[in-house]
Amino acid sequence: MFFHIDHRTLRKYPILGVLIGVAITAVVVWLLSTGWAEAQALFAQNAPERLSVHDVVNLRGVHWVTVSDGVWHCDAVVTRSRRSNLMRLLQGPVEATEVPLTGTTGGEVLVATFGGALNCEARAGSPVTGVVGSTQIFSSSCTVLPRWRKRAEHVNVLEVGASPQKALLLIAAMVALAVGGLVFAGCYFMIMFRDSQPTTVPSFPGGPIQPN
Repeated sequence: MFFHIDHRTLRKYPILGVLIGVAITAVVVWLLSTGWAEAQALFAQNAPERLSVHDVVNLRGVHWVTVSDGVWHCDAVVTRSRRSNLMRLLQGPVEATEVPLTGTTGGEVLVATFGGALNCEARAGSPVTGVVGSTQIFSSSCTVLPRWRKRAEHVNVLEVGASPQKALLLIAAMVALAVGGLVFAGCYFMIMFRDSQPTTVPSFPGGPIQPN
C-alpha cells in the first residue's frame, strides 16, 4: 500500500513537502548507519570463503561464502509467495525458495534462500555462493530463522546470490534516495519561502491610474 498526497495539497501546504523529504532522508540515513558494520565486513572480503555446511552453520557475523558440500533436502523445500499482485505479474508468483542443507553433524541445518522459483532436483549438489549472517543489508534471515529453528537445533541462513557488490549497489541506491529526499525538501522549502514573501504593488509615474 502506497501513501499518496496530491501535488495540489503539497503546493498549498509546502511544509508537508519539507517534512516528507526530511523524513525520507532521516529514515535512509538511519538504515545506512545500522547496516554500515555489515557493509564494512563484506567489503573487506576479496573472494568468498570456501566452507563446509558445518562451518557456515556455526559462523558468527556476516560473511561471503561458498558451500559445495552437504545434502540437499528437496522434499522439505519451502516457497514464499509474493503478496503484491504487480510483483507477481512482473517477476512470478514465488518470491523465494528455501532449501535446507545438512552436513555431517546432526541437528545442523543451513537454509539456502534462492530468489524466485527453483528446480531443486536440477540444482541439488552444485556449489552455492552468497552471504550468511546478514540481518541489515540482506535481512530475510530475520523471518527465515524463526521458522527453521523449530526444526533443528542449529540453523543459519545463506542468501544465495548476495555479495559485497550487491551490497554496494544497495547502499548507492539508498544514498541516492537520501539525496532525493533532501532535494524534495529543498524544493518545497523554496516554495514555502517564496510564498512567505510580501507582494509589492507596482507604482506608476504621476500616481495611480484613474479609470476612464
